[in-house]
Amino acid sequence: MADAIASSGRAGTVRRAIRFPLWLVRVIWLLILPLSFVALGIWQEQRAAATLDEYRQAGQELPQVLALLQQIEAKTPSAFVTMGGPDGRRMPVSMAVAGVRRAIDTMEEGAEVSQIRYPLSWGTMAGGLLAFLAGLTGLLAARISALRARRSREALIRSFDRLRRGLPFALAAVLVGLSIASVSASLFEAASLWFWDHLSTGSVKLFAAAVMLAGLAAYSAVMAIIAMRRVFDLYTVEPLDIRGVVVSRDEAPGLWRFVEDLATRHEALMPDSILIGLTEGFFVTEAPVRPLDGERVLSGRTLHLPAPCLPLIGETELAAVIGHELAHFSGGDTTYSRRFAPIHAGLWRTLTALGERTGTGGFMLAPALHLGFHTLESFDLSVAQHRRQRELEADRRASLVSGPESVPLALLRNAALAPAIFETLNDAFAAPDTAGPDMMAEILRRVEDGLPDPAAHLEECQPHPTDSHPPTALRISTLGVQLDERLLARAARGPMAEDTSLPHRLFADWSGLCHALTAAFLDEARQVHRLNREELEAAAAAVPAEHTVLYENGRPMILAMAFIAAMFAAFTIGTTVFGRELGIGNDPGTKAFIGAVAGLGICMALGYAAWVHHKTKAPLMTLTPDALMSARLREPIAWTDVAGMQVSAARRLALVLALHEEAPLPNRIGFSIYNKVNRRERTVVLEAMGIRGMKAAEFEALVSRYLNAAYARRQLAGD
Repeated sequence: MADAIASSGRAGTVRRAIRFPLWLVRVIWLLILPLSFVALGIWQEQRAAATLDEYRQAGQELPQVLALLQQIEAKTPSAFVTMGGPDGRRMPVSMAVAGVRRAIDTMEEGAEVSQIRYPLSWGTMAGGLLAFLAGLTGLLAARISALRARRSREALIRSFDRLRRGLPFALAAVLVGLSIASVSASLFEAASLWFWDHLSTGSVKLFAAAVMLAGLAAYSAVMAIIAMRRVFDLYTVEPLDIRGVVVSRDEAPGLWRFVEDLATRHEALMPDSILIGLTEGFFVTEAPVRPLDGERVLSGRTLHLPAPCLPLIGETELAAVIGHELAHFSGGDTTYSRRFAPIHAGLWRTLTALGERTGTGGFMLAPALHLGFHTLESFDLSVAQHRRQRELEADRRASLVSGPESVPLALLRNAALAPAIFETLNDAFAAPDTAGPDMMAEILRRVEDGLPDPAAHLEECQPHPTDSHPPTALRISTLGVQLDERLLARAARGPMAEDTSLPHRLFADWSGLCHALTAAFLDEARQVHRLNREELEAAAAAVPAEHTVLYENGRPMILAMAFIAAMFAAFTIGTTVFGRELGIGNDPGTKAFIGAVAGLGICMALGYAAWVHHKTKAPLMTLTPDALMSARLREPIAWTDVAGMQVSAARRLALVLALHEEAPLPNRIGFSIYNKVNRRERTVVLEAMGIRGMKAAEFEALVSRYLNAAYARRQLAGD
């Protein structure tokens, strides 16, 4: 589909954003921002206290002033008094009495507003302090826990277990604190506007804006709290979807005996289920697993074996690999696999999903998310260290049972087999109707003359759905085995008879299992192809077969020119009718000059409007299923030549098309400052005053449909 192509084009102007270091961003969100609210709250408290004191003092003094003024008025009604001290305003005593009475009338309301404002300042301080303490505590706890986690795997589990239990409360404290601070600060400032001449016209607007801001802050806080509820569901572990089938003891008696013998020799726990799959490698897990049928979820210990490797790896190497995996079911690995790895991965997924779906509460939620991600990242170094140690320890245990070279040979053969397995599966997925009924037999045919050089894969890591393994070269060197030509030659040998016969000894019906896995894989491939074809057909049918003709929208410009002409005309009439009042008098020369200028303005405005009207009668561009034709270009632009597109609507509507390197560039018709063909950047810019009957978003959607339809038809034709 062209959606991905269109969205990744080079069209448009890219502005470089200033990027701060991540540690600085987190310090700002978690420490500086809360402290800023604390400082704001302190300032608000000082203002509120000063205002409250002023009103209290005025409440005591004004009645006395009023009584004194009334005495003066009774004795000398025509007397003048000075209000406000020596530099105050001098006024009649009657006016002073009226003013003091008005001040007394507003005193009670002012005192009530002051009483309301005062606790809001403490709300700003308390919210900011709560968020600061929660953020600081979370940062320090993450640091201390991460340092402790490096000591041992048990310390890692204990530290992470304690931290994950307290993390939701720390995140909630940061969120609640900032929410309280934001709402309190907004309401305080809204209440402060009462003192601006007692809600004059301008302050009423500011008051409404402040109340709206407080409401938005409260709404954002509520939405963020709703989103935060996801964090309290951190313990839910999503099942792993594995393309494989469960084999019972009746279906694989030899395999179960083989695994039981290895578990006994390794002093490890037996798996509760064994899965045979196609696309995953060797691994064990205690996380829930959903196998191919999807009807049930496996719990407990699960061992997964890749069917393509079983007839190719060899019995000794298979024992080494399974022994390595079973070693994870012994000692502390079982606790690690159950109590840490799934929850750690689930917490990453939860916070990532929470960050992607913040919505309106995104601003409020950002500090909490920064704290959550910082906590997880603090454990990354310890997690990587312990993962490496547990893998190397499992290699050591497996080599003690199966032989010193068994693990290196298994690693090398698995790495060398991977390309052939991938290519076979990829070819079958691309053409499921022509694939054979047994992909394991096809893989065997492709490597019957030997495997590719394993040395090319020494720096690769073994695939695992929930873990990352150390590179193969490191694992081999840690075992003390010399990586020489002899070992590489043994690893690159072709499959022998005892190798290919091994699965038949392990399974009651190996051929039937291979056919079942192949059939399920091919059915899934056909389903994907069918859905993809339906999407392509829908995209191809989303545009009409006939041409779509678009016209430039000149109506706004014509109306603007008509308005300008009317203004010139009104000015001319006004100077003619009210010439004497304007100081022009009856001077014929002045009136003639004004009339000439106004007439010229009217003619220019109407002339430009007429030109725009004539220009917009012709088609601006024509969209066909195959190409875009523009009145500004000599040649059409084929949709399949477009690598990306963008529509912007600032002062003018602009369609920017980025063309493929091999695509021909069109030539412009005439000169235009608005339409450009940039041969260096291989972009075409077509600008207009607008599209008649369409908004910019509708125009962009229309062009995208034609672009997607062209790519869909080409892909369908290729099929």
